[in-house]
Amino acid sequence: MSQTSNPSSAVAGFNPRAAAQLFKLDVMDMFNAWNAEKPLRTGFPHASNILAPEAEFCLRKLVLMAVYPEEAKRPPVKPWDTLQNARFKHGWGIHEKYQGLTKRYGRVIYTDGEAELDLTHFDETRLIYWSPDEIINHNSITMPVEIKGYKAETFDEMDEQGDPPEAAHKQVNFYMHLMQYQYGLILVENKNTQEIKTWCVEYDLELVQPYLDRMHKFKLHYIQVTKMGKEPPARKCSKSSDRLAEKCEMCQFCFSH
Repeated sequence: MSQTSNPSSAVAGFNPRAAAQLFKLDVMDMFNAWNAEKPLRTGFPHASNILAPEAEFCLRKLVLMAVYPEEAKRPPVKPWDTLQNARFKHGWGIHEKYQGLTKRYGRVIYTDGEAELDLTHFDETRLIYWSPDEIINHNSITMPVEIKGYKAETFDEMDEQGDPPEAAHKQVNFYMHLMQYQYGLILVENKNTQEIKTWCVEYDLELVQPYLDRMHKFKLHYIQVTKMGKEPPARKCSKSSDRLAEKCEMCQFCFSH
């Protein structure tokens, strides 16, 4: 008969509470490691860069990232980054859940043999990348789908008979413009209960126009810098310790040039 250890035998000097806290730190560090493995998004801008809130949007950064991609540096990890990375990872999980369901049971569109589930596209004229969460055939119409997860208190305030969440509406409308679709779908999950709410929206030129202007300005400045030797746009931040600068991949290069 094989010998087994006695599970009730205590290990000398072992502190379960300390072990639990060390395990917690290990798990939290894993979120930072996950984020550190993601490649820096350099080169031409992604749709998310163009759609950033005004307080976060920096034209100079986008031009520098495109012209000098090798100068991008990952910002030092801040104490609050761990929880933010955990939230990002959870958000990825929500997207993967619905994308997996769509691929197996839905009517996902395929492009060159690849499912349109976070599939990256590039427009050589507009110089922009974009990756819709999904593109599906719904009611015999091809539509992009934007997926979001919200806390219960935010989710409960949303009305399916009223306006869709603003950020999701702008994003799916941007994809509709880039891909010339007339309709788009928005799916929002309650992260507390997994309930969902959905909206179908029609293309709105007025809603997308501010972001078309941003794309035009980026391309104009990119050409001026690369073809005409002009200076990049002015800095948005006044110093490298500004909140926006501290999390910018081009901060060091920006303030040294």
